Amino acid sequence: MTRITRRRALKLLGASAVVSSSSGIASANENNSKGGLKKVGHSLLEDPPGGYTEGAVREDGHYALTGSFYGTGGSFLVDISNPTNPTQTHRLPSAENVRNADVKFDPRDGLYYRTQEPNTEDAVVDGVEIVDYGYDSGTPENPTIIGTLDAGPTHNVFPHPTEPYVYTTEHHGMGVFDVSDPTNTSYVGTFGPEADLHDVVVDPERELAHLAFIGGGFDGYVIMDVSDPANPTEAGRFSYEGLPTYEDVPLGEEGFQNCHYANYDPGRGIAVVGDEIGFGNPGGKHIFDIGWGDGSVADPQPIGYTPSPNAQVMDEPTELYDWTTHNHDVISKGANTMLVDGAYHEGTVVWDISDPTDPVYTDQYETDDMADVADGPTWLGDAPMAWGANYNEQRDLTVVSDMYTGIYVFKLAPSDGGS
Repeated sequence: MTRITRRRALKLLGASAVVSSSSGIASANENNSKGGLKKVGHSLLEDPPGGYTEGAVREDGHYALTGSFYGTGGSFLVDISNPTNPTQTHRLPSAENVRNADVKFDPRDGLYYRTQEPNTEDAVVDGVEIVDYGYDSGTPENPTIIGTLDAGPTHNVFPHPTEPYVYTTEHHGMGVFDVSDPTNTSYVGTFGPEADLHDVVVDPERELAHLAFIGGGFDGYVIMDVSDPANPTEAGRFSYEGLPTYEDVPLGEEGFQNCHYANYDPGRGIAVVGDEIGFGNPGGKHIFDIGWGDGSVADPQPIGYTPSPNAQVMDEPTELYDWTTHNHDVISKGANTMLVDGAYHEGTVVWDISDPTDPVYTDQYETDDMADVADGPTWLGDAPMAWGANYNEQRDLTVVSDMYTGIYVFKLAPSDGGS
């Protein structure tokens, strides 16, 4: 059975069933009063055939970004000042054989970064590119590349939120670059475990970086102290070594394999770490205590877990990455905390993690608007295929990028007691 047939069958059956962390069955319809999604706006943008990738939202909430995978898509700056009408401000193409998997705004107005990875063996990759869209000579409508980070092929990047340093994912740790002068950057060094770093997210309030290592000598979650942003030091780690993998446990139960993405709770000593499994049993979300209870930054402890709502074994080529969770954000809403995921074929998924030991699935939006006219990536199955979710506190907006269907803007209703 192809996945689209299975998907339609689930809808025909009214399937809102999910596999919960306690192996029970829950319904989003029963729980969405605790955290419901409202779509505010959507845009397919220019619709590159290679598909969209990671998104980002500028701190003031007036611009969003997304990158692209195969082809010449490049990077897209999107005006979301009117969130009901996201509007492409520019597309900065890339070479046909280079992908831009990640994009991030610099804290300085008018700059953003886009990573580069080769799609073919003969691709030339200069490093992470620095785009001027209003910093100096560039404009939002006519950007220009003014510098690079000599990091080689790079999947993800994260600028320090307050200081002129940028962190890159390396095959032997976390790279640090001085970007005081974006036209003349310098390499500072590589820090952390000598392993394959997949992603990094910085919490500026606690001055901690949350790192997901996906192999090459270490698979697991690492916390770095970045109070000295040019000289990060390891503060704590949780290794997956010796723990059950997803192949070892029944579908929907907690495994530890392919640590992929880590993000923090802005209001509590909690972190959420996701595993990405492309085939077989899908990976899910671990909730870590890093100071909420008995855990600490030095000794992170897993205390909760959730798979995607409709978790299924991915045993057909067209189901590649379908049911694994992906890139997420954690939103503090008054007395409650919500987890929002760009959950690939699930679309946008929301959980209430106010009790981090018992995450509750509350709502879902299948990001397949305009899928019937979208070019989309030919190497995957069908939409939705949401890549990630990014929350903007200043305007209380959540932006989701879908590989097929572009940019979505959501409002998230809080749980009871939220603001």
